[in-house]
Amino acid sequence: MLWLIGAVVILFVLWKYYEEDNPIDSLPGPKRWPIVGCAFGLLGIPYDELFNRMLSFPKMYGYRYVLKIFNRRILHVYNVEDIEIILAHSRNITKNRPYDFLEPWLGAGLLISTGSKWHRRRKILTPTFHFNILRNFSKVFEEKSRNLVRKLKNLPDKNVDVLSVIGDFTLNTICETAMGTQLDCDKSTSAIKYKDTIKKIGIQVIKRLTKVWLHPNIIFYQTTLGKEFNRDLVIAHSFADNVIDDRKMKRTDQEDGALLENFDDPAKESSKRRLALLDLLIEAENNGEIDVEGIREEVNTFMFEGHDTTAMALSFGLMLLADHEDVQDRIYEECKLIFGDSDRTPSWTDLTEMKYLEATIKEILRLYPSVPFIGRQITEDFMLDDVLVKKDVEVLVHIYDLHRRADIYPDPEVFQPQRFLNGEVRHPYAFIPFSAGPRNCIGQKFAMQEMKCALSEICRHFKLQAAERGARPRLKADIVLRPVDPNLCSV
Repeated sequence: MLWLIGAVVILFVLWKYYEEDNPIDSLPGPKRWPIVGCAFGLLGIPYDELFNRMLSFPKMYGYRYVLKIFNRRILHVYNVEDIEIILAHSRNITKNRPYDFLEPWLGAGLLISTGSKWHRRRKILTPTFHFNILRNFSKVFEEKSRNLVRKLKNLPDKNVDVLSVIGDFTLNTICETAMGTQLDCDKSTSAIKYKDTIKKIGIQVIKRLTKVWLHPNIIFYQTTLGKEFNRDLVIAHSFADNVIDDRKMKRTDQEDGALLENFDDPAKESSKRRLALLDLLIEAENNGEIDVEGIREEVNTFMFEGHDTTAMALSFGLMLLADHEDVQDRIYEECKLIFGDSDRTPSWTDLTEMKYLEATIKEILRLYPSVPFIGRQITEDFMLDDVLVKKDVEVLVHIYDLHRRADIYPDPEVFQPQRFLNGEVRHPYAFIPFSAGPRNCIGQKFAMQEMKCALSEICRHFKLQAAERGARPRLKADIVLRPVDPNLCSV
């Protein structure tokens, strides 16, 4: 017994000796015990309750507070002025530790990379979301939205969870626009396996993220989950590599060096096979701007970022529309003004005219931002008003809480698309579903047009009804915001 007491005393002395004073320790937060911080207070919280516990902290501790877990200090903020300082910082752009779990899958692509590599990749990839390239993708949005409507018509009439159908829609859409591969048409074993594998990898990352004891690599990769993760990575990477190789072989001499011109000229594009983001990456490789490993990193990053986030936004959107038939009616009337009695799919110009639908999507993203928190690992000291935030501190920006502040959004829990049509001037960092600053989402216009196309088609063909009027889901957050239970509605 004496040796145990002695060990505890030695640990305490070592902790006091090596523990540095940190200015943010003066900020409020859950009780911090020696060595462990507030770790014990978080243990034993069921995964499905963790998000609600996170939401309780701002109510107790205000706009800034600190969680200390062993030697990790995590500064939480949802004050708009603080958020601007953090997200607008041109050098503190490194993502925090949980993103490391995605690196075996995505590599150090645009989502995860930092420093000079991130700046180079952002410069290479920015032209891929040029207006004319996005306009080119509207054909894919139209086709996949029509397929989505056909699938929804085949669902049972009452109280169904549409997430699996929505998930297929977003996965098929991003796969064709990013890689030029039609997963919904490709019945090969490799394509079907890839589709299933992408979904499995996401679940595996989530399970690891929510189980602290699986965070160390030396433990994780010895578990059944870690071994499954490794096997699935081989499948995902092999499929992406084969698509890249195949795409390179099929490129013609005429296409090399002329891709942006093809995108700029719709007449030229229509006479050729449909172009994908992968084509632009291959051209960047030919110009010496990126290597084949970089192409794989960015293709996998597009697949990850363009699939689950949009699927969850659409799922929450259908839930809210089902509960607000007046909003559905206004979207239908807006579409009626644009299309008349025609059953044609929306063009790019049509989508830009859907102002009320755009406001509706913004309100959906205000209430249910797909990414509820943004993390930074601080690499350079900076001041947050009178508080010094030192290197190695982690910062977590609470988008979910920011979007529900009553002083910015009156009646914040109420679904009111009109609030984005009334011309009210807000702080530029008060609405950030796609982040903000230098690391804002490069694909936000892509996502908005995709959601416009899908929701306009759904509202033109269906009258959604809520399974339970006025019900709001319990939420959980892993990589993206999700409902604990399925979002049910009738179509």
